[in-house]
Amino acid sequence: MIPMFTRLNNYIQKRINISQEELEEVFKQCTYKEYKKGEYLLRIGEQCRFIGFLNTGLIMSTLIDNDGKELACNFVYEGCFFTYVEGLAENRSSHKNFIALENCEAIILNKEHLSNLFKSNQKFETLFFLFFIEDLGYMLMDEQRNKTLSLDERYLNCENQCPQAFQRIPLKYIATYLGVEPPSLSRLRKRLATK
Repeated sequence: MIPMFTRLNNYIQKRINISQEELEEVFKQCTYKEYKKGEYLLRIGEQCRFIGFLNTGLIMSTLIDNDGKELACNFVYEGCFFTYVEGLAENRSSHKNFIALENCEAIILNKEHLSNLFKSNQKFETLFFLFFIEDLGYMLMDEQRNKTLSLDERYLNCENQCPQAFQRIPLKYIATYLGVEPPSLSRLRKRLATK
């Protein structure tokens, strides 16, 4: 096993029953890629031609609002898949940016290899189905939290989901993710720290 595939291998083995030989065949179709802090993995208007798995680092996806302000809409942590999901079935141009918040190492599979991968082994269809179900579940839960929880509760929930990564995200991005201005978030953090 090549060390750079260890985390991906463990992720897959926890979700589907598959042999090491089957996985090695897939890994041959993948490439290892490094991204520098601040580098764009995907820009608004580009077509996403990959599915990635983040080995190390932290990625943020952003939207641009009607006033031209960049808003954080999602964070991708180590050990997670990432792609522009909305453009997988059709070749839609992305309405999001994907930006490395830290130096990152990722395993990349070209989207054009997916159909052959699915034909060669149905287990990979199952894996990607599980990935999309997990992603959809997170999106729906986020939407529900945004509608039902207070700002304090949403902040604490985000912090609890991934405490180490949450400390690595600049305050301005946490603020836009939560839908508040940075000074309001600073006051919130101070208030929660005294409780």
